[in-house]
Amino acid sequence: MLFEVVYNICFNICLLVVLAFVLTRMDFMQRLLLNDGEPEGGHGVCRAKEKVILGIIFGGFCMISDMIGLQVTGALPNARVIGILSSGFLGGPVSCTITTVIAAVHRYMVFPERISTVACVISAVLHGCIGSWIGCRKRNDRQYSNYFLLGVTFLSELIHIVMILLLTRPFIEAMDIVKIVIVPMVIINSVGMVIFFNVFKLIFSADDQKVAWQISLAMRTAQQCTPYLADGLKKKEDIDRVIDIIMNEYRCQGAALIEDKKFLGRSGAFLDISLTDDNYPRLLSATKTYKTTRVSRIPLPEDGFYPLYRSNVIISAPILLDEGRIMALVILVKKNAYSYRADVEFATGLANHFAMQLKIAEMEAQKEALRRAEITTLQSQINPHFLFNSLNTISYFCREKPEKARELLLALSSYFRSTLESVDFMVTLEAELEQVKAYTKLEEARFESRLQVSFEAESRDLTCCVPNLILQPLVENAIHHGAMNREDGVGRVVVRIRREEKNTVIDIIDNGPGIDYRIIRSLYGGEEVKHRGIGLMNVQQRLVSIYGKDYGLQIVSSETGTDVRMKIPNREEKGYEDSDC
Repeated sequence: MLFEVVYNICFNICLLVVLAFVLTRMDFMQRLLLNDGEPEGGHGVCRAKEKVILGIIFGGFCMISDMIGLQVTGALPNARVIGILSSGFLGGPVSCTITTVIAAVHRYMVFPERISTVACVISAVLHGCIGSWIGCRKRNDRQYSNYFLLGVTFLSELIHIVMILLLTRPFIEAMDIVKIVIVPMVIINSVGMVIFFNVFKLIFSADDQKVAWQISLAMRTAQQCTPYLADGLKKKEDIDRVIDIIMNEYRCQGAALIEDKKFLGRSGAFLDISLTDDNYPRLLSATKTYKTTRVSRIPLPEDGFYPLYRSNVIISAPILLDEGRIMALVILVKKNAYSYRADVEFATGLANHFAMQLKIAEMEAQKEALRRAEITTLQSQINPHFLFNSLNTISYFCREKPEKARELLLALSSYFRSTLESVDFMVTLEAELEQVKAYTKLEEARFESRLQVSFEAESRDLTCCVPNLILQPLVENAIHHGAMNREDGVGRVVVRIRREEKNTVIDIIDNGPGIDYRIIRSLYGGEEVKHRGIGLMNVQQRLVSIYGKDYGLQIVSSETGTDVRMKIPNREEKGYEDSDC
């Protein structure tokens, strides 16, 4: 008799394993296992329907298990526990409740006269409670360990045995039943549960592989799209190129970038779609409201995307920008090729990458605007006294030396043209030096023999890029706060430039009385000191912000003069192109 019971329960388990294999091939089961809690754009009825179907399927298994079960002295040993617990583990409380009701009612109606019927019915209800509770607690993780499955099933069947002993009378017959069924029901059903669930783990394994592939694909797609995001998707051709890359790499049925009701870019599948207040898709509304990736399969007829749902699943991933702006990356995937985790991971990852790159582009645009504002501010700070003194000097030479006056007028014109008209952030060192030479020529004419300015530089040393108006404040500082502050003798300023392997070194040297050490200390983060010349601080801050703290000013000062040194990285070191300056 024991052998027959074992054989019968093993047959039940084999039937259940076949059922599991069939279920793993069903689309609704894959969705149920892989995306429990998936946002459906408001179509929660669809998910409830799937759980009801699952409950009925497992309930049917329990009925079959009862009908083919072997009757043993008033009992009916079978694998019902696997069906009830599995419905709870996989489908949650809804599925488990349906399965439990079917199993309990069927067990009672088929063999109401058996002495163990009450115990079996109550055990089925208790198994349903256990399955529902565990399914609810682990609703976001359906991957149970083998030890967990073995332990829960073992405990559940022990409860069944206890119910038989407590509720079956006479007690002697209850003991006879337990002696026959305890090993096959407790041990074999526990092992059967493990075998059954390992069939379902094939779904998770296959899906994990697909997710890994999709993540790799998303990274490759994002890498190809990145160059076209640099300008913030302001150009139509850049947007079209991004859409083409998504279509070619992902091989989806359609792709679009949407902001509010406007298509920024779209593939052919969306060409006939227009969005208005009356047909605005609920999917897009949900994406904007919840700021999460949403999936929808079942639209309303008035939905703007309605024509696309016939053979597609639509995924909408939010691209979260600054100031509350939200764009949507919408992707169409064939229904028979759709995988929730894999496809949603791809769309979400790509949308997040787009958001990051667009924010970076916006930051770069703001930085460029700030740079231009900085240049404009520096231009506005040109000392009007310099213009007044230059014009006075030129007027003097007009009477005595007309040719010299003409030369100075050209120098003044060149200086103001290069200073006031140029708003480029980076210029060549050669252009910057020409502007400085025009400035010093005017200053030399003004101070006559009391000032001498010399330049030590070869044309081959002037190829690097420098920030606009970076030299003039230092030279002006060297003249007015250095060379011309000497109590006697001639004030001298030397601008020395030499190109090294990695950097171009620029020295502005004067023979003035030196710089107060407190001013130098304030440049490097020490206590701020009020002083007339703000040129040093301005240049220091610009150099550090552009190149880093290692490229700040280096100042050596004494009572006999000052050497202010700056280092500018050569083009090949910083990656500047010719168009950058």
